[in-house]
Amino acid sequence: MSRSTPLYHQIADHLRTSIESGKLPPGTKLPSTRLLAEEHAVSILTALQALRLLEQELIVEARPKSGFYVSSRRNAAESVELKPLDIAPLDEQAEVHLSILGTPCKIRLDLANGEAALYPVKRLGILMRQLVYRDSSLLGNHVRGTGYPPLKQQIVRRAFDYGCDLDSRELLITNGCIESLALALRAITKPGDGVAVESPTYFVILQMLRNLGLKAVEIPTSEAGIDLEQLEKALAGGGISAIISIANANNPTGVTLPVNAKLELIRLAERYDAVIIEDDVYGDTHFAAVRPKPLRALSDKVILCSSFSKTLAPGIRVGWIAGGRWSSKISSLKYTSSMATPIYPQAAIAEFLRTGSYDLHLRKIRQTLAKQISKMRAAILQHFPDGTNVSDPSGGYVLWIKLPTDTTSTRQLFELARREGIGIAPGHLFATDERFDDCFRLNAGFGWNKDVEQAIKTLAHMVK
Repeated sequence: MSRSTPLYHQIADHLRTSIESGKLPPGTKLPSTRLLAEEHAVSILTALQALRLLEQELIVEARPKSGFYVSSRRNAAESVELKPLDIAPLDEQAEVHLSILGTPCKIRLDLANGEAALYPVKRLGILMRQLVYRDSSLLGNHVRGTGYPPLKQQIVRRAFDYGCDLDSRELLITNGCIESLALALRAITKPGDGVAVESPTYFVILQMLRNLGLKAVEIPTSEAGIDLEQLEKALAGGGISAIISIANANNPTGVTLPVNAKLELIRLAERYDAVIIEDDVYGDTHFAAVRPKPLRALSDKVILCSSFSKTLAPGIRVGWIAGGRWSSKISSLKYTSSMATPIYPQAAIAEFLRTGSYDLHLRKIRQTLAKQISKMRAAILQHFPDGTNVSDPSGGYVLWIKLPTDTTSTRQLFELARREGIGIAPGHLFATDERFDDCFRLNAGFGWNKDVEQAIKTLAHMVK
């Protein structure tokens, strides 16, 4: 076994050998994730990833509130294929949960942004008033073109600092990162095409694929990021024209791919002629001393999408896309859908960046988020049942929680929590099936105080 082989692959290979040799016959209950983690000296999440890999291969099966068992299906390993699959319509419960998510509640732990005090909203308001006073055309003129030139210049300048050589002519200013992703998909895919996504992935991406008539291929992820071996199998099967990756501070796991994994991801995409669409909306919220490079810094064939919504203010809805050789088509699609993005907020952001205020603000928001994430994570580990696994994000706002196998479904937890005024994001929304029914996402962006701490204790009590 190569030392470069991921630990969870090594554990899965060990179990697979025992199953195929008959030492573990069909119906045998496998060791719990905790026992596997202790036996192999790994984290519970790594042990779980090994079992999930075997489950995807149909070698083992998960039974609610019981654990994992050797599957009774013969020749299961040969039957697995990671092929593009149509995304089925949401079931009634998922539709209800998605419609409730983000609606007002007492304790905001469901979204992936912060409270108003986290952002420089007063400073931005002053800049907007000053700008419109000096130049009324910012409001009065017809909105056209690919964006406010001074803002595009600032984006190019900042991108150079984290290794991206962008050209202002390829930049298009959009109504948030969601529009950037949708435009990229429309430019390089056609209905029926397959798109590889990390699993779990941001639920809006799944809804976007469904609405565009695209097929999803969900690639497992772990603490080390996307499973590159499974991705290669899927790409080799054909039918995949694009890969969507949140390589920096992934939503919902918080994982940042190491540089060697980013290079391998790019190599695979180029080998199989699939275009990478990168969502780097959380890149500026990193907790490390140095900002991690986007995939685009390593290849000019990557379409880079981002936004200021996660760093300056959620309501400002100004994003951007660096489309490379697809820029003209992306701009044409933008013109025939929303035409252009309002200039007024673009001008305020450009001025905020030009004066150096953005860098000062980023240092503050990173420190604040890192502290809030740390405190919430510690509280979850303290109060939730033994066997609960919590992600350790490298940036962003959110934590991904995996509950022990014998606890309640997070679908039920979502509804119970809402009755107590607590918002969470249930795991089933982050996949096309029930594989994450024992997981949920929490947002640490709304501060750490007694009310939030009590909400964590209440959630823990509901789980127990």
